[in-house]
Amino acid sequence: MKPALRTALPLLPCLLLAACHHADDDTQAEEARLRVVSQATGLTPFVANLTLALDDFDHLASVSYTIAAKPGTYSKPMSVTYTREWMTRTGAWRPADRRLVIPVFGLYAGYANGVTLSAAFDDKSKDEEQVTVAAPVYAGPAAVYTTPDVRTARSAAANPGFDYMLIKNNTYAPAVLDSDGNLRWIADTLPVNTSTPTWFSGDALYVGSLNSPSFHRVNFTGDYTTIPVASTRYTNFHHDLATGKQGLLAEFDAVVDGTPRLESIVAEITPTGEVLKEWDLGAIFAATMRAGGDDPSNFVRDGIDWFHMNSAIYVPADDSLLVSSRENFVIKLDYKTGHIKWLLGDTTKHWYVDYPSLRALALHLTAGKPPIGQHTLSLTANGELLLFNNGYGSVLQPPGTSPGITRNFSTPSRYVIDEKAGTAAEVWTYAPEPPIYSSVCSSVYETTAGNYVVGYSAAEAGTQNRLLAVNTGGQVAFDYIYPASPCSAVFIAQPIPFTGLIFK
Repeated sequence: MKPALRTALPLLPCLLLAACHHADDDTQAEEARLRVVSQATGLTPFVANLTLALDDFDHLASVSYTIAAKPGTYSKPMSVTYTREWMTRTGAWRPADRRLVIPVFGLYAGYANGVTLSAAFDDKSKDEEQVTVAAPVYAGPAAVYTTPDVRTARSAAANPGFDYMLIKNNTYAPAVLDSDGNLRWIADTLPVNTSTPTWFSGDALYVGSLNSPSFHRVNFTGDYTTIPVASTRYTNFHHDLATGKQGLLAEFDAVVDGTPRLESIVAEITPTGEVLKEWDLGAIFAATMRAGGDDPSNFVRDGIDWFHMNSAIYVPADDSLLVSSRENFVIKLDYKTGHIKWLLGDTTKHWYVDYPSLRALALHLTAGKPPIGQHTLSLTANGELLLFNNGYGSVLQPPGTSPGITRNFSTPSRYVIDEKAGTAAEVWTYAPEPPIYSSVCSSVYETTAGNYVVGYSAAEAGTQNRLLAVNTGGQVAFDYIYPASPCSAVFIAQPIPFTGLIFK
């Protein structure tokens, strides 16, 4: 069969549509006669809905799209595959008029995007359509992401080891940037003024509310549903959401017997809001200290943010949790029992100086510096502990007790833990000259082995939010600065696999 060229007029003046079609004779692709008939801007400029005509849906296996990279950029092209099961389940296929509506998200705003649609059929035949989608300019509240101060642009000289990052912050909805610094998606439709408790599931985002015990499931089209948490004790989410053993690890404020429990409870919940398991760190520490002969009343103080949990992750290797207490230390807990395995932190603080029961659980630091005021725990590919080491001492210790050390610099820090020997060693850190100090919030994650993305939330005396990609040798792959108040634009910058997605 000879290739045939077809064009269709856009629904909206700002959208441009051109399509070409080719298929092999006597194949399911030929019989289906896939063609693009219209397009429309979605809920944000980063999303467009394409309407396809299709004569035979029964043999369609999947439809994929790829957004061509802008010239001069290095991030992998955005691509998504929708299976026939997904199209049937979500109502994307409309049998009455034989139309298929496919959301294309990850567009460059204010740009004529080249999009390739590919339909795959059961007999392995394929059909492709080339479409130009002219996305509107983004003029939403998070315009700060569109104009970074580029200190180091991504280039062919240094690969950061990833292509897309999820940005969680204290002001805007969750956003996705590519490694070239382009804003590629944001959930502006959400009624939130913070997005730090956000979890990426692969086909949606889950965003916890700081005002109620509920969270939002946000599709990449921008629409969302609100899900209540099945507990009367919790009042709100805070800080972060992470992958748990069976569900999501969520950090909660709560009221117990009429008394606030501030930032000291972590629970595992399902994506539908059921509570699977809870760890009350106040109760855990009080019991541990009493068993060790200490009075916990001047350490565990209900109604006061004595713990300040800001990160909790599940460790499948030994069925445990790692939890960050900004005020005190990093803790490892047994998942099943909640027993404390070890503590790692500044040994000049109240917890170590005044309590033998906690001192007995402390790891001995054999190299480097301890975590102080740390954020965003994670594990590297080889199982080492990675965290952002803020260096800001405690602010809510009891009067007359030691708040510990405060440094004048911050670093990402990586630790090897030897549990049998009871030791820890800082084995990598990034400490440029001049130093960068970010006292609060902030993050670091390994992207691929030896590569890291670092978010400084309060650089330059709290006037800059900064994104930087660096490797173990100190080579910087990119460096983007956003003039903003602390944590407002970047609290957490987390690499996510935002290309090659498969929706089932």
